Formats: sequence, C-alpha cells, structure tokens
Amino acid sequence: MARARMNDDTPFDTARAAANDVAERAAAAGEKIARGAAEAGRTVADEAGEAAANVQEKLKAVGVDTDVMMNAARDQAGELQKLIADELKTRPLRALGFAAAAGLIVGYLSTR
Repeated sequence: MARARMNDDTPFDTARAAANDVAERAAAAGEKIARGAAEAGRTVADEAGEAAANVQEKLKAVGVDTDVMMNAARDQAGELQKLIADELKTRPLRALGFAAAAGLIVGYLSTR
C-alpha cells in the first residue's frame, strides 16, 4: 500500500510510493493470470487427449482400426504427391499456367 504522506515527504515521494504499489499489484495480478492460463492450457490438453482416446476406443469397438486408417491416409497422400510431381514433369507450362491463375485469383481476392 502507498505509505501515508508524512510531513517530510514530498509530493514526488508520495507519487513514487503509489506508483510502486500499483506496479507491485500489477505484477502480482500478471503472475496470477499466467498461472491460470498455464493451468487452463494443461486442462485443455488433457481433455483433448482423453477425447481422442475415447474416439479411438469407440472406433476400435465398432471394428475400425485407426492405425490402418492412418496408414491408408499416408499412402494416399504419397500417391497424390507422386501424381502432382509427374504432372509437373510432363506438363510444366500447364502447371505454371495453373499457378499463375491461382496467384491472380488469390491476389484479386486479397485486395478486396
């Protein structure tokens, strides 16, 4: 708390004491907020992990193997990458045209 103004204190001393008090209170409030935010982050991460585990468990209960699904998705992504790479090699001007058109469209939309 700001100390009471004594006879020998100048207005600057009183103001300095009040400013220090405000700074201490602000620092304490900031620390309290930071602790709360960290705790909330941990809670959200824990809840998300539990939700993912529950979904995976339910999918396995109905006969869906999530590991197989993940591998299939990875294989399809790899096949798509190969398809795009082959298209770029066989028709580079067409790919350049598509890229230019996409750039124009994105540029036009971003200026609106």
